[in-house]
This record gives sequence, C-alpha cells and structure tokens, in this order.
Amino acid sequence: MSERNRFGNQPPLPKPYAFVPLLEGQQDLAKPVGHHRYQPDTLSGVLRATIVARSAVHVASGLLEQTRDPKYPLIKAHFRVNGKIAIPGTSLKGCIRSIVEAISRSAVHVTKARPLPDETLPSRSVDQLDPAARLFGAQGYQGVVRFADAVLIEGKIITVPTPQLFRPRDTYSDEQQPRGRKFYMHGELARGDLPLEACDAGSRFGLRMDFNNLTQGELGLILIALGLGKPRLWPKLGGGKPVCLGTIEVLDPQLTIDDPRASYRDFDAVAALQPLQPLIDAARAERLVLDDQLNRLADILRWPRGERRCPDRSY
Repeated sequence: MSERNRFGNQPPLPKPYAFVPLLEGQQDLAKPVGHHRYQPDTLSGVLRATIVARSAVHVASGLLEQTRDPKYPLIKAHFRVNGKIAIPGTSLKGCIRSIVEAISRSAVHVTKARPLPDETLPSRSVDQLDPAARLFGAQGYQGVVRFADAVLIEGKIITVPTPQLFRPRDTYSDEQQPRGRKFYMHGELARGDLPLEACDAGSRFGLRMDFNNLTQGELGLILIALGLGKPRLWPKLGGGKPVCLGTIEVLDPQLTIDDPRASYRDFDAVAALQPLQPLIDAARAERLVLDDQLNRLADILRWPRGERRCPDRSY
C-alpha cells in the first residue's frame, strides 16, 4: 500500500525529526567513581539557572482536569509538585542524558530498535560504564548528577489544542539498520483538537542540578548538553515534541563548586561562582565530545526555525 493510500488523498507530511549517527568505534568505558567519598581532582557542587520556554511546554501529570471552558471541558493536566506547576527532574534528566549519549562515546541505553551494532550496546559490568552511564546511572549504579523539579517562576498557563499523536515506530534504513538517535526539530506549533494544559512561551522555571565527583570535562559535557556551549543547542522536553511543543533554553547559569574541607571547617562557608568556558574546553581536551555528532545535533536543534511548520496530521 502506498503512503498516499494509507493516509487518504493526502500524502504524509515531512517527518518532524532527524537522526544523529550512532557511535562508530569503541565506547569510552571506565570504572565509575562512586559515592562513598569525595575524590581528589574532581568537582562537586550546584548549577543553578533559568529555563525559558521558547515554545509552549507540556509535561503530562497523567490526569484529566475539568475546566470552565465549554469548548474544552476536560484537558490533560500539566505536572505539579506541591500544587505548583513544574518540570519534573526526571524529564530534565532524561532530556539532557539523551543529548549526552548522542554527543559522546556512550551506549544506546533506551530503545526498542533491534538489531543494534555491538559497539552501541550497554556494558554488562557496573565496573565498566560509558560516560552517560557514569554520570546519570545504569542498572546497579546510581548516577552522580541529580536534577531537582524545576518549579514555574513566572508565566501564563494556557490550553493548547494539539493534533492527536500516536506511538512512535522504530525507524530503519533500507538495510534494516537503525538510522541513528532520533531528535525532534523545532518550528511553528501545529494545531488540532486535543487540549493540553501547558506553560506558554516565555514561561520561566528555576533549574537546579547537583553533582558529585565529576571531572572538569564531564561537567563541561553536561554544560554543552544544556545548550551552554558552542555550537548552541535548544533542547526539547515533555509531551508533544513532534508538533513543536517543549522547546527550552537555559539562561543565566550560576555554577558553584564545593570545597569539602572548607565546608567541614566552616558550616557557613560560601562557594565562589565558577566560569563555564574552561569546563567546556576541558570536555574536548578529555576527548569526551564527538564533534561530528554534536554538529549534526546542533543543526537539528537549532532555534528559531520560523520557516518550518510542524505536522498537524499524519507524517
């Protein structure tokens, strides 16, 4: 059956996603540093920043809520923590981890695509983990990077009518090999008849990321994934990514590095703000960044993209 016949008289629209090539060659495997002590020559501290929604953001709570709008009496509710609209830390972690996996010598940890090349499969040993697993965790190992729920600081809550979305399918090449890691592009929001509760474009959230025992390059790798390096990235998170929901930008980063000895001597020790660029440079010096993959992802996640309309029907 042809694509045109499958979707009626209209041919399917262009795909709202593109692919970052999978890793070629060996993964960067090493023993994780663990959590039992502060390791010398590593960094522990806190990154605070502001998340700005560049398109409406919806992270589903799993609940339907009533409204006073007769057109949309029920909507899919946004996630809340203690009654406050927020982006859950798990969504942030998953979003940034997927970028780190794509731009470093890391395994493919979450996919239904089969078969996968042997060099992309996760390690079975907790003593030999790839960069993403060392940072964010793996089966049997808790990661050393933690994202708090990002509570809404300011912004308007709106109802966004979006097209109906369906379960994504695995995508293979003609040779039945995975085409790479899928990332959705930005563009003009598509409209439909499924009402979602969302935070309007321009909404601001407070980001907090705690970390322990990172090398300078590992911390720099995360900063690049957050869109704080060059080339720039504008990540996407939450629901409705195919129809252009979920575009975010991280601004006003403030990084503080703890001194465990000073903290032990003085309960009120104040950590100084640290510059980001030396850490970003260290990510390349430690050979943690795959430039070809990063450049490809930066092209996919570039913003703004006013010339591109997200699909409002089958693609």
